[in-house]
Amino acid sequence: MSTQTKMQIGLGEAIERHNDLHKRMTVGLASAEERAEYKLLSSALNEIKLDLGFDCDGDGVPDSIEIFMETSKTSCCRFVPLDMTKPTKKTKSTSRATTSKK
Repeated sequence: MSTQTKMQIGLGEAIERHNDLHKRMTVGLASAEERAEYKLLSSALNEIKLDLGFDCDGDGVPDSIEIFMETSKTSCCRFVPLDMTKPTKKTKSTSRATTSKK
């Protein structure tokens, strides 16, 4: 008989369970086991790293953290992909079919 050393859980399911445990802890209903599970889930979720960029001046290019911190009070910053190195230009579609009247 082999011992299972790894468990997989969906990210959404982990977040949902984490939120449920947090609610139980907040209202004082969580057992010691649930508090320990919350800490384990927090550690597991923190292993997932997200690359975030913030565009605070609207040019489509991620700005520095300092700019983000300064403008975070105004809620004007938007998330942008970090691999974006230059702003993309929007083009109008010209694929409309023309019909002639007879």
